[in-house]
Amino acid sequence: MIKLNIKYINIPSNLLFDSNVPALAKIIYGQIKVLSYKTGECKMTNKVFAENNHCSTKTVSRMLKILKENNYIKIVGNKIDRKIVIF
Repeated sequence: MIKLNIKYINIPSNLLFDSNVPALAKIIYGQIKVLSYKTGECKMTNKVFAENNHCSTKTVSRMLKILKENNYIKIVGNKIDRKIVIF
């Protein structure tokens, strides 16, 4: 298991108070934001997000889909070489 070494996350208030986005999606967004700090993109797999958030990869996929549909993230590439970019 790859443990994310994140001390804190930063969630923008517009996302924090968005009732269309579940709490887990907000946490994953915060993790993506920290992981994409240097390069502007996150290449972490759903499996790693699932292990660190104690949920299934299917749940992570749903959370990413919700974030994408609500225009908080953009997913570039395919399943093998995916990058997540924050708007």
